[in-house]
Amino acid sequence: MLSAGTIIKATLNTSYADANAVAMIKTDMQVACLRFDAEANIYTYIDGVKYNTDKTMTVDLPKAGFYTFVSASATVPIPTIYAEARATSSTEVKTISYAGGELILRLHTTTDNKITCTKKSSSTTMTPAGKMSIGAFFDIELEKEEEVKKGEIKYKYDAVVVAAVRTDPSHSTCTQRELAHTHTHTHTYTHTRAHMLL
Repeated sequence: MLSAGTIIKATLNTSYADANAVAMIKTDMQVACLRFDAEANIYTYIDGVKYNTDKTMTVDLPKAGFYTFVSASATVPIPTIYAEARATSSTEVKTISYAGGELILRLHTTTDNKITCTKKSSSTTMTPAGKMSIGAFFDIELEKEEEVKKGEIKYKYDAVVVAAVRTDPSHSTCTQRELAHTHTHTHTYTHTRAHMLL
């Protein structure tokens, strides 16, 4: 409880992890802190969490909210919400999941960098000739412009939108594959900045 003033920086140190929790943290596991975002109704990953040698964790608290500490397979996508910067890596491919898997990025950058993805309701970019927009737009930017060693975008959209596209096969935006009422569009890119038009 603060009687006055403004918090400039807040850091949380957890208590010691119990033996069962420590036993679950193996070389192929990641330890993470997630914050529940009430507005987006989803958990979002907090970068910069430190797992200390004394089996405690330290995390900077960027926002008020409900925090949970977890361990998971190293291959589990990092959960995040749109418009939050996420750390990338020069040594490995990072998999980042937006909005519960609506959009998934897999990328490997030249240096340790940050990427921000914002969902848009419209685009000033013209739809390519012979294609039909399904109204999904994303602005994807790196904090430092550089070559992307590996980049993959997967977008999942509902069957109603797919049906509209399929009414005219010449306007198909991609090769389509049934996924229980959802479809995934995968695009590999190597540009320093991507503006995605689906």
